[in-house]
Amino acid sequence: MHDPAAQHEDMTFDFGVTELGTSFHGDWILYADTALDHALAYLGGRNPGLEPGRVLLLIEDVMRLRDSDLTGEELSVLWRATGTPMDGQPEIGGKERASVDRLLSLIVPIARARGASEDACTTYPVCVPDGASPATVEHRRRTAEVVALVGLLDQGGDQDTRSAATRHALMRCAEVVCAELAFRFLLCAVNSFGTPLTPASYERLEHVAAAFGYGPHVVDAVKYLVS
Repeated sequence: MHDPAAQHEDMTFDFGVTELGTSFHGDWILYADTALDHALAYLGGRNPGLEPGRVLLLIEDVMRLRDSDLTGEELSVLWRATGTPMDGQPEIGGKERASVDRLLSLIVPIARARGASEDACTTYPVCVPDGASPATVEHRRRTAEVVALVGLLDQGGDQDTRSAATRHALMRCAEVVCAELAFRFLLCAVNSFGTPLTPASYERLEHVAAAFGYGPHVVDAVKYLVS
């Protein structure tokens, strides 16, 4: 788990499973035969000259989701929050944890080839309910703020059914997995839904992003929605 007090370049922009989810734009199928082929290429292949940090952030996210109490449907809803099938995003409905296992089988060897230890690729500090590291304590301390921000998606209209399922999955993620991970999914959902933001609500997002130690371009991906 990253330390909120120690920013690093792998967190300048979005990272982890949310970065991977948003990478499935409509044209990825022109360059890759399968979603896993796309993931491999997107992560730089098995180039041992690259640092493992970016892949390790993805591995940790994926392991947290795999081992969590989230249902398959909740995992699917969170994944869809990073994009839509219309964007070319592959569906994982009905095969959520199998999809997670297949992804891990691809990305763990990438990290190992770049020098990551076996321990770094197979373990992670527990966040909920009683993780004791400074990072997990800080993430857990922000849970109520993240849950409150999920309410930004409550805009009504034609997308209300989908947004209700997304709000539920985000709150569950914050409460039973990790508030930091849920917050990144929330930013994706805000972008996916085109949720209007006031200057005050955007400042709230910036405040939480800074508390999590993000770089400058994670939250500003939704700045265009401020009016």
